[in-house]
Amino acid sequence: ASAPVSSIALVRPTSQMGFKIDEIVHPDSRGIAQQFECCICMCVVNEPLQTVCDHIFCAECLSSSLACPTCRTALGAGDRKPLRDCNRPLMRMIHNLQVWCPYHAESKFVPPDEAESAEIVDSVEDVEEPAAKRARVGTCTWSGSYGDLLALHVAVCEHHFVPCPHGCGLQVRRSELAAHAPSCKMNFETCSICREAVKAGEMPQHRRDKAELHVQLLEARLAERDDSTDLKLTLDGIHDRLKTLESPAIASSSMWEWTIHDMAAKLLHFSKGHHITSPEFRLCGHGPFKVHFYPRGDRESNVERGAVSLEGPSNLKVQARISIGDWSYQFRGPRNMGAGHGSRNAVVPDTTGSLTIVVDFQKVVLCSDTD
Repeated sequence: ASAPVSSIALVRPTSQMGFKIDEIVHPDSRGIAQQFECCICMCVVNEPLQTVCDHIFCAECLSSSLACPTCRTALGAGDRKPLRDCNRPLMRMIHNLQVWCPYHAESKFVPPDEAESAEIVDSVEDVEEPAAKRARVGTCTWSGSYGDLLALHVAVCEHHFVPCPHGCGLQVRRSELAAHAPSCKMNFETCSICREAVKAGEMPQHRRDKAELHVQLLEARLAERDDSTDLKLTLDGIHDRLKTLESPAIASSSMWEWTIHDMAAKLLHFSKGHHITSPEFRLCGHGPFKVHFYPRGDRESNVERGAVSLEGPSNLKVQARISIGDWSYQFRGPRNMGAGHGSRNAVVPDTTGSLTIVVDFQKVVLCSDTD
């Protein structure tokens, strides 16, 4: 069956909470609402932050900025504060804006249909007009304050799109969750023999109905396995030979770097004992390894300065040099390396930009279970 008419090319991702003024704000409040429009996303501010230069932006929009997007004033770690903490009267004005539901008949918000979060339309002709869409799916009559919209109404509105509770990844209109369930791919399991999708709980009946087909498929696979026996024996022999050639100690100068961006935000949002974890990486033919960086130090630190640790497989002993700028230390990894194990306080450069951690592997030793 073909998918519903798509409008996904013209709308924001469903996960974004922000709404534009003409989508939700009542005409009588639009003049005031324009004062609270985020100049980055062009929506009514959501979780607003006020900068040291008195400009207001959505918290998510400002998270990666090192300068005010309006006047270019440099922003340090303490130069942006939640509006609810520093300007409560202004926060009340935002919450008291008179709005209606995005799915109200007067709204210009165009919602996506079910199963369209990954689709892109090819032309304007493929897009259904908003008025026609509302006539097809119905509208919401709710109106009230902006604060109530975000805090209460979107959690109960039958027209609001929510993630499928079964975890299939689709956004489904709340009123259509029950209708979506029978076709949700998470309500099916795959037959291990014929690979057919079978509704949950119906696999025994499927096995009985498809018994003859399954026998034919299994006989064909068994014949293929017999043909591949000689090849498997040859590969096993090569694998055993390679294992005998492995050395228990491997010397190498392999080097790995990890750059952490926007240190100003990290220092602002991370407290002592909380860490950032690098992507997994492999060196000297072993791994995976991970680096943990504590912007304000680990829980054992006497002062709030950065700390760094290395995590790797439990059957390895590692000798490496870890460096941050001019600071470095020689790491000799213990068994069962994990987050926080072997961590050392680091002299973190005074930066609000990027910071690079370098791991120079010098020796990796394979350990037996008795080491």
